[in-house]
Amino acid sequence: MAFDHWLAFVAASAVLLAIPGPTVLLVISYALGHGRRAAWSTVAGVTLGDFTSMTTSLLGLGAVLAAGRVTDFSNPRVSTGTNPPSASQRLE
Repeated sequence: MAFDHWLAFVAASAVLLAIPGPTVLLVISYALGHGRRAAWSTVAGVTLGDFTSMTTSLLGLGAVLAAGRVTDFSNPRVSTGTNPPSASQRLE
């Protein structure tokens, strides 16, 4: 992957991460409830998690997982290797 593509991906990820959402609310709640030190620890953890997710995505791990049979949770036969229980078995 070219460096300019990677840089564009990082910039787009940073913009999306700055939009208030559950993570921002988590950091704010920790800051209000536990203080500045706990909030900075939360920011460090969130940053590490986001960086790990971004790196595995760039390395193609998402495509590998998507191509596997184990990730097809919409079909119980594929995900478990067995037939799903019938309605009468579920009621017992």
